[in-house]
Amino acid sequence: MRKIWVTAALVALGVSAISCSKETKHKDRSNAKDMYERICKLTEEYTEKVADSPDSASWAAICAEFEDKLDKVNFNYPPDTDLLLTEGQNDTIYTLMLAFLEAKDGRIHRILHPVIVSDSIASADSIMALEAEAERELSQEGASRNLGN
Repeated sequence: MRKIWVTAALVALGVSAISCSKETKHKDRSNAKDMYERICKLTEEYTEKVADSPDSASWAAICAEFEDKLDKVNFNYPPDTDLLLTEGQNDTIYTLMLAFLEAKDGRIHRILHPVIVSDSIASADSIMALEAEAERELSQEGASRNLGN
């Protein structure tokens, strides 16, 4: 009788160990895939928005809105869902986040330090106008000297 109980206990222990190991190997990654797709779409959308922001106030609002929406995406899924992302998915998210940060930093830099293009045509026209005025003055002075002689 003792052998039967020991054997039954070992079988029950073995079955539970097998079922637990299968559960960890075959976790449902559908939430992780859905979260990945939403993060990618959101990041790409806001990368474009921040790059096109017209001024610093819009830029700041877009950045804050992106952070809020990203938090909402993360909180819509069960805890540790991000741990189920594949290495490739993590790399893609990392690359998209870098692109967002580059667009964000680049745009605020261009807003705060605008490049003023010199108008070389206007400068050339101005120089020509000044030279023509100087020539007229010289010719008028010469004409007035000739009249006085």
